[in-house]
Formats: sequence, structure tokens, C-alpha cells
Amino acid sequence: MAATIDLHSLEQYCETLYNPSSQASRLHVESLLNYHFPTFSLASAPSASVAATAASRTADDDSLLKGHSPSINTPIESALFCRSLLENTKNPYALMQVPLCVYTAAVDVVAFATSRLKSLVEDHFSTFTTPEQLGLRTFVLRYIYQNPHAQPFIITAQAQLFALITKLGWIDNEEFRALVDQIQVFFQPGSALVYRIIGMRLLTAVVSEMNTPSARHAAKYRKIAVSFRDTQLLPIFQFATSMLQTAMQISEPDVEKFRESILTSMRTCLMFDFIGTVPDESSDDIGSIQTPTTWRSVFEESGYLDVLWECWKKFSSPNSVLVMESLSQAASIRRSLFSSDDARNAYIHHIMREMILALKSNAGQSKLQDVGNFHEFCRMLSKFRSTFQLSEICEFKEFEQWISVIGEFTSRGFHSWKWSPNSVPYLLTFWSKMVSSITTAKQSTQDYIQRITVDLSRAYLKSRLECAQAALEGEVDDPLESEEELVSTLETYATITRSKYVESGQYVVAEFKDLSKKHRELIQRATAGSISPSHGSSEIKEQLVIVEMQLTWMVYIIAALIGGRISYQSTAEQDQMDGEMASEVLGFIHQLQMWSAQRPIYIASADAHLYVQSAIIFFYIQFRSSYIGEESSKSVKVYTILGERWGLSSPNQVLDVIMNSSLGNLRSSGDPEWRKQEDQLVVRTLRLYTQLASGYSSVKHIRKLDTTQALLKNHNSSDFRFLDPASKSSNTAVSRCRVTYYTMLSRVLFAEDNVEGDFWRFVKPWELTLDQVTLAFEGNSDLGEEEIRLILLGVFRDLRGFISSITNKKQYNLFFEWFYPAYTPIALRAMEIWPHNELGIAIMRFWNEFASNKSSRVTFESSSPNGILLFRETSNILYTYGQNLLGRPLSSENARWSEKYKGIMLYFNVLAASLSGKYVNFGVFKLYGDKALDQVLETFFSLMRAIPVEDMISFPKLAQAYFSVIDVFTSDHMTGLAMMPHQVLEYMFQALGEIILPQNPDTLCCTMACSAVDKICTFVLNWMLKDKIRKDEDQEDSLSNGSPDLSNGRARLSSAGSGNNSQRSSIELSGGGRPSSSNGRSVSKRRQQQQQQQQETHWLVEYLMANKEVLNYLFLVIFQVVAFENRSNYWSLSRPLLGLILLNREFYVEYTNNFVQSQLPDRQEQVQTAVNALMEGVEFNTTSLNRDRFTQNITTFRRECTQMTLMNVSTTVEDSGML
Repeated sequence: MAATIDLHSLEQYCETLYNPSSQASRLHVESLLNYHFPTFSLASAPSASVAATAASRTADDDSLLKGHSPSINTPIESALFCRSLLENTKNPYALMQVPLCVYTAAVDVVAFATSRLKSLVEDHFSTFTTPEQLGLRTFVLRYIYQNPHAQPFIITAQAQLFALITKLGWIDNEEFRALVDQIQVFFQPGSALVYRIIGMRLLTAVVSEMNTPSARHAAKYRKIAVSFRDTQLLPIFQFATSMLQTAMQISEPDVEKFRESILTSMRTCLMFDFIGTVPDESSDDIGSIQTPTTWRSVFEESGYLDVLWECWKKFSSPNSVLVMESLSQAASIRRSLFSSDDARNAYIHHIMREMILALKSNAGQSKLQDVGNFHEFCRMLSKFRSTFQLSEICEFKEFEQWISVIGEFTSRGFHSWKWSPNSVPYLLTFWSKMVSSITTAKQSTQDYIQRITVDLSRAYLKSRLECAQAALEGEVDDPLESEEELVSTLETYATITRSKYVESGQYVVAEFKDLSKKHRELIQRATAGSISPSHGSSEIKEQLVIVEMQLTWMVYIIAALIGGRISYQSTAEQDQMDGEMASEVLGFIHQLQMWSAQRPIYIASADAHLYVQSAIIFFYIQFRSSYIGEESSKSVKVYTILGERWGLSSPNQVLDVIMNSSLGNLRSSGDPEWRKQEDQLVVRTLRLYTQLASGYSSVKHIRKLDTTQALLKNHNSSDFRFLDPASKSSNTAVSRCRVTYYTMLSRVLFAEDNVEGDFWRFVKPWELTLDQVTLAFEGNSDLGEEEIRLILLGVFRDLRGFISSITNKKQYNLFFEWFYPAYTPIALRAMEIWPHNELGIAIMRFWNEFASNKSSRVTFESSSPNGILLFRETSNILYTYGQNLLGRPLSSENARWSEKYKGIMLYFNVLAASLSGKYVNFGVFKLYGDKALDQVLETFFSLMRAIPVEDMISFPKLAQAYFSVIDVFTSDHMTGLAMMPHQVLEYMFQALGEIILPQNPDTLCCTMACSAVDKICTFVLNWMLKDKIRKDEDQEDSLSNGSPDLSNGRARLSSAGSGNNSQRSSIELSGGGRPSSSNGRSVSKRRQQQQQQQQETHWLVEYLMANKEVLNYLFLVIFQVVAFENRSNYWSLSRPLLGLILLNREFYVEYTNNFVQSQLPDRQEQVQTAVNALMEGVEFNTTSLNRDRFTQNITTFRRECTQMTLMNVSTTVEDSGML
């Protein structure tokens, strides 16, 4: 072999790689294999973890991490070595069929060699010559043919490799495009069935690979996919269809596998992305299949549907399920594919006719007893109706029979919900779409469909009541646990029910009344005094829980029905039905409140309480969206019924009921067993309040309610357990309840303009609390340290929520006037005492809101020093917290985020908010010798360097905070500093490059990094341009001072005028323009000092000119990303590139020359032309016009690079010299 490694050692390495005894052994073996089988890709370079693991190895082992085997110098040599492994692997019996759990050393070698070949082909295919590409493809195909009994995962890996080679060589070589002909060797007459199975798997792998998008080469891969779609996809599909007909006649032992491979191939063909939309898996049930017009004959003439239906009747499960999945795809072929309306109608009616046969025949009903077939049939119904119009479906002469049997099938599906619960949403979708476009059908058809929907509405309602009891008994998962999925399902049910709303609604009301009556009877039994905790309570509790769960479902359903109201379509009868339903629900709520006040705790159920109250909250939300708002005056019928029964004749009265009844959810029962459910209920209640307070009209209504007024006056009630800072929860939503609560109250408080008096009354409880803390800090209070900490923890969380919803200057100034300077010392003192505690986190989060100038709310009068004072307080907080972070030790490496990085992230956030606030002139601090800004930036530099660059990049929240500071810092503050430490600059530039480099970076961080680089380059370029202009002017001045004509001119000017002015002019301008008085000499000295300062090179310019490897590194990173990757922030990436090129033109020329020379010889001339055009028309300046011209050039360059298969220059970060 070509490398110095024997096969036995290789087998051991591969066995360790795939079956490691430890992580360290796997990493070590991986580094050894990368040495002997290099991929020549940066992705395969030893990572930090690998290097750290290998640190304890021998010197020989460590040397392996430094490069690759000297016997392999190119990707093609490495690929030939892998090919040699596949050809010469010992123990061929190991490749025969063995149990999947047995992994022999030979199989591991084959798996590794195949995987490594795939990596080499994927990264370096363009470096292979055409004969090498064809030879490798032929070898893989021959290897698969010679090893038909290899393990399935080996065959799958080899098929994927063959598909990848075919894809990458598709455009440049016509031989790669003769796919079906080349696969025919597997389908020769008389060949074993196993070869046909492998042949179909190869075709499937190629289709799947062609359909796989790439972010890096999106345009090129799409071009390949389009070419494949237009030339080979249809022949493959037709070939698979013919094979399916053949498979129907075969009865060999492996025929089921053969049929499965054929059906999988057909399904993959129809799942192809025909129009380049790149759909995800979730969109599989949405939209139609956009097959090209060339496929028309398949669906119009070939009898494709007949073949599929015949196969479905003949095949057994699971192949029959695959057939039904293909039928589901056939039912969603785009309407415009067909040549005429008659052809489309014939296709539609064919499907409908077969559906009737499947549902009415004994054989079809027997097939549908299988869960998989039943589920796929439901999917087919949903996709069929989503694709074709109701008017076309209604033209079927047996439409009523078809819709009738579908209705019966749906009803059975609702009743059999335990058997196939995931199929119910598809049935609901089908009927929802039938109803939504029912107006396009004839009146008789509308009436017929509506009569069916009434029965279906009842059947689904009954199934939900059964589900409530089954969930309590543990037979099924409770759908109430996932409210989002539940709401989505009920929305489709509401569309169906509102089609014939009066009849369906009456049944819903009747069921609700019966359950409500039963609930009252059980309450009476429970309160009759005949039961006790030891006698009869268990039975009553069980019955009550069942009824309450059923009522919970009813409340959810009624809420969905009311929320499904469309204002411009709703009739008076429908509004009246909504009113009757709402009245029943309000009656149940009143009944439940009465019962909750007197219910013994041993009868209550925490889960039932959570679910029923969640349903009530959902009801309130839906009622508000339909009947409380700008158009509430049009809903007369609803409020007429509510007024007659409950005295609620206006939206304001209903809002009062909503606020009053749900307020109890914020209170705690005190039972520890109920804590989890009560916490979730608090979250959902606050979500309701937030929605109520978000509407312009509703928040003004809420502001006037008695309940709200009482809440504003007593907002820190001790009954609200979530306001207790000592209560902790692992649920993030629960821990944020306090902030959410005060965000909502702040929004309500400031809903009116003149709120100064209400504001001072609102903050009074905080004043009393903070005054007490101030006394405690002075030693005049009995509060203990832990009590003070908990009090401040709660207060600063409250203040954070309160200030977060402040949106204008008036509101912010009110808060600032109250908080500063009275209580800012408390924050600083608390930060000094508890910086490492969660209190420090709470203060920093509050201060981030306090210092943020969102909506330009932080605006002070021109004579006010408040902006400066605010930043000085921010500086004190940041300095105190930052110094503690610098000296804080870590308990373990795994605690980096919680113990240190999280605090640093908050420091960065507050600093970014302060520097970008634009409410303070930072030059004042330097002018008067104030260290507020300096100490903040010095701490920032220290914190920055305390974090390894790898960690800064790998923690997303930390990275976003850091680069937001860098973006602001480079914009307004960096160039104003007298100097920056070189270590800080090196760190900053390295981080800027590393965040851009990854193939899947954080787009926001990458954009901010590019912006920072662009600002730095722009400053340096502008300084150099100004310096050049100044030098040119000085040269002209020196020439003009020696000119006699100019001296005579100035002398003549000195004789003009009279009096003192004349005398002063003659003094200043005599003698050739040189001063002759002492005053004149002092002016000249100041001018000379100013000129001397201008001549001094700015430290940033000096640093970059002395360390051009920094510019080289940034250019390499950005140029390679722009030229070879497809990023969503492409424009941002292109902007700093111009400055990097203009600042270091020599390196740019050298790199582009290497770039051209590294390409294949036949492409170098074309690449050279593209490179030459890159700077065409670009000048040495940073004007917008020049930038735009360069961006256009690089867009053209990138497009040409994408069309050609180019090699990237193997210049690494180390080569640039920066590291």
C-alpha cells in the first residue's frame, strides 16, 4: 500500500473508531486516521479537544497531529489509497450477510474507506481529472455489483457515494448523465432479484442526492437538479413503474424487498423539488406536487392510477402502505398539469371512483383495518381536497355517494380515535376545506354537505368527551397537555361546525347543559355533608374530575367556535348562538367559583383545576378577539343574551368579569402538591392579561375597571405567591412571571396621558421597601442580610418589568426622577455585596432596560445633565460588577456559563445599550478628566481577554452581546482613544475573523462583525486620504511662500484700509505673510503645533500598517466566504472587502494570482478574466458610489465562481501570519 500502515493496525483503528471504549480513545484513533488518510480540509484539522486529549500521548503520536502522511500529498492519492483498501480488504466473508449487531473489523474498514472517499469527493472533486472521476465512479459501481450480499448499511453508503460522484460530475461530463443505461447491468434478464433490489436502491440514492440542496453551492446544485429533472427523473420514474408491474407477477422469496425498493424509488421521485422551493418535511401535507408538463402522459395516458390501485389491493402491509402513500402523492398532482378540463376531471373522477370502491368493498374495508393504510388514506383525502377545487369534485356524477361514504368513513374515524389518533387532524382538514369553499357549489350540494357536517360535528364532540375519560384512566395521552396542538385542531373543527351553526350549536349547548347539570348534582352530593375524607370522597372526586374534564373539553370547543367567527360573514342567528354558548360558559364559571370557595381540598384535583382554568382563559381570549374591540357595537345579539341572563350588556362589563374572575388564578392555595399546576396557571393568566393590555381600545377599557384600579393600588399583594422572591422554579416562563406582571401593569398604568398622581401612588410600596433597605444598610433596621437580598431581588425584577414597557420621554422622565438619585446608591451597594448572586444578575438585567434608549425615550432637556449622570451611575455599576467578574474563580469548566460568562454577557449588553444610547456626549468625560468612560472600557478589555476566543464564539448569547459592543465601539469610540493595548487589538481582530469563518455562523453576529471591520477600514482609508491631501497642500504652501509674486500681492494688500484695522492688516500680512510682532509669533506657534498634531500618524493606522497580517487574515476569511459560500447576509459580507483590498493591494494581487494558478489549466483564463473584472472601475476611496460599484463587481465574480467548479486556495489562518 501507499502508506506506512498495515491492514491489521488499520482494522484495529477502525474497530476502535466505530466501537470506542472511551471518548479519549476515539479521538486518538480519529487523529491517527486523519494522518494516514487526510482529507485536506479544514474541517478535518485537529480540534482543540483532540489536541487536548492527545496531550498525554507519546511524542510520536503527537507528531501525527501536525499534518498528514508524507506518502499522501494530494486528495487523489488519498482517494486511491481508500480505493485500494476496498479492493484488498481481507476476510471477504465478513462482507457477507451477518446480523446487524455484528461489526467485524473488515466491515469497519470498508465503512471507514467509503466514508473517507465520500469526504474527499465532496471537498475535492474538481481536482480530479475526468478519467479519474469516471474511473472512481466505475469502480464504486463495480464494487457494489461484486458485493451484493454486503450488509445493508454498506450498500447504502456505497450507493450514496455513487450518487454524490454522479451529481458532482453531472454538468461537466455527458457520460455521468447516462444513468439509467449504466444501471441496466443490475436488471439483465435472468439476474438474481438481489441485483434488481440494489439497482433500485442506486436509483433512489441518486434521486435523493440530486434533491439535496447546498447552502455553499446553491446555484450550481440547483442547476444540476434542474438538468437531472429535465433529462433523467421522468425515465427513472417510468422505469420504476414498469418494474412495479413486473414485481406484481413475481413470487420469489425476496419479492417484498424488491417491491419496497421500487415503491420507495417512486415516492422519492415524486418528492423531488421540481420548482426549487426547498420544502421542509412539515410542508409535505401542504400544496401540490409541481410536476413538469413532460410528465403529463404519465397521469393522463399510462394507466398509472390503475397500477397503483391494483397493487394496493394485492400487496400486503407494509408495502400496501407505501402504495397508499404513492396514491396520496398522485392525489396531489398540480391541477395545471393536465391538458384540458376534461382530462383533469377524468383524473379526479378516477380517484373518487376508486375511493368509493375501497370504502364500500369488503376487500377495501379489510385493508383499511390496518393502521398504516388507514392513516395514509386519511392523508390522501386531505391532500386531494387541498389540490383540487370543490367545483371540479362536485362534477362527479356519483358525488353524493362519494361524499356520503367519506362522511361515514370520517365518522368511524372519529369514533376510532384511540386506534389512530394522528389521522383525525387529516379528516378534519378535509372537511374544513370542503366547508370553506362550499359557496362555489350548487345550493343542493351545499345543503347535502352541511347535513353531513352536523353529524360529523356531533361525532367529533362525542369522541372528545370519550377522550377525556380515557385520558384520566391512562388509556391514551391527554391532548390537553399540549394546548398549541389542541387549539390548532379545534380551529379546523370550528370551521366545520360553523357551516351549519344553528343545528350543530344546539347540540353543543345541549351537551354542555347536561354536563353542567351533572356537575351541579355532584357538587350538591359533595356538599350535603354525607361524605368525609375516609368515606365516599374517592368516588365523588373521581366522578367530579371526569365531569370537569369533559366540561373542560366543552369550554375549549365553545371557545374555538366563538373564535372562529368572521365578522363580515357572521349572521344574527350565528351571533345569537355564540351568545347562548357564552352564557352557558359564564354560568359554568360562576358555578365553578362558588364550588371552589367551599370545596374540600381532598376532593379537588390539581391537574383538573389547571386544565379547566386554562380552558376558561382560552375562552376569554377567543371571546375578546371576536366580540371586544372596535367592531363590538355590531354584535348586538351576543350582548342582548348576555344582558338578559347575566346583566353584561357591554364589552366593558365583560372585561370586568374577565379581570375579576381570572384574578384568583394569581393567588396560591398554599398546597405544595398544587404548586406546579398553579405556576403554569399563573403563566397563562398573565399571558391573558398581556393580550388584554396590548390592544389600544381594550387597554383603555381595562384602565377604567374597578378591578384594575384596585390591582394598581395593591399590586404587591402577599396573596400572589409568584411575587415571593424566595419561591424558585426551573421553568423559565414561571421565573419570568414577576417581570411579565409588572410589564402588563406598566402598560395599563400609562394607558392614559395624565398619570403623574397614579404613578407616585403606584411606586409608593417600592419607596417604603427601598427606604427600609436604606435604613438597613445604615444599620438602623432589624432586617437580616438574606431578607435584604430577597427584598432587593424582587424589587429589581419588578422594576425591570415596569420600565420595559415605557415607550416615551414623559414616562421615562417620571421614572428617572423617582429612581435617581434616591435609589441608585442601593443598586450600587447591593452590587458590591452580592455581585456573584442572582441579585447581581437581576440588577444587571434591570440596568440594561434602564440604560436602553429604545423608542428614543431617554431624552433630556438641553440644559439637563441627566444623560451624563445616568452614564456615570452606569459606569459605577459596570465597574463594580466587572471587577468582581475578573476575580471570580470557577468551580469547574462546566460552570463557565452560569458562574462567569452569563455575567459577562450582561456586562456587554449594558455597555452596548449605554454606548449606543446617544443621550450623553462622551467627549465631556475626557474634557474634564472624568474616568467614567475609561474605567468601563478598561474593564471591558479585561473581560474580553478573560474569555478564550473559542468560547466567545461557541456561546451564542455571549457572542451576540460581544459583537454588539464591538459594532458600537468601532463606530463611535475606538478611534477617539489615545491608544489600545496590542493584545486587545489582536484578540478583537481574531474574534472578528472567527465569527465570520464557520459555515453555519450566527447571521446577526457575522453581520455586526462585518460592520465593525468595515468601519475600521473606512477610518484608516479616510485618514490616509486626508493625510495625502494635507501633504499635498503643505507642499503647495511651501512653494507659494517662496514666490515673489505672492509676497508682492500680500504687501499690496497691507497698504489698503485706514485706522487701527489698516495698521493690524499691515502687521499681519507684511514681510511676505510672515508675522512680525510677538502676537503674530504666538499665533504661528499654535498653528505649528496644530500642524504637528495632524502630521502624527493615528495609532490605529500605525498598528494596521505595521501588522498587515491582520488585514491579510480578515481578507482571506471574508473573500473565501463571499466567493464560495451562500450566506443570507451576503451584502454585509461584501462591504468590508473593498477596504481590505485597498489597504493591502499587494497581498490581494498575490492571493488572486495563486487563486488563478490553483485552478485546472482549462479554467485559468476564465478565472483570470473574472478576477481582473473584480476591481474594474473601482477607485481608491470609500464613497457610496465606489462601494456600490465594487459590490456589483463582486456579485458578478461570485456568480461566475458558482457556475465554475473552482478550487479554494489552501491558505489557512496560520499562513496569513496573524497567529
